[in-house]
Amino acid sequence: MQLKRELEKSATRFQRKTGISVDQYAILHQILEQPGKLTSAAVADSRGISRAAVSRGISQLIRRGYVQQSYETTDRRVRPLSLTASGEQLEIECAKLVQASTKLMNQVDLADSGSSLTMGQLTQMLAALTTREGANASES
Repeated sequence: MQLKRELEKSATRFQRKTGISVDQYAILHQILEQPGKLTSAAVADSRGISRAAVSRGISQLIRRGYVQQSYETTDRRVRPLSLTASGEQLEIECAKLVQASTKLMNQVDLADSGSSLTMGQLTQMLAALTTREGANASES
């Protein structure tokens, strides 16, 4: 439970600094890696969370001017996503924060702390918590 609380605090600090949630950053990052190729359904499927939850996150990013949707000329139901210039800038700022946090985490020697968990196990726990919380938020 203490790990979960610390992760929640970290996510709150991230949101205060960047103005977006960790989940929204994950969406931004994924769109940056595949600009113009992803749809909201593809993002949801790849992250293993509901399409409704991803759609809400993307809608907020669009309203804030970080993401834009276009239309396929052959099928107007397909709406690929791409980042705006401000979305690209925000993704860069967020990536720097994540990189700094990762650097700090890599300096933690779990053996010295008496923990029997490896960094890989903690990373898997974080991924599971994030996925579970995303699914719970979509059910609410």
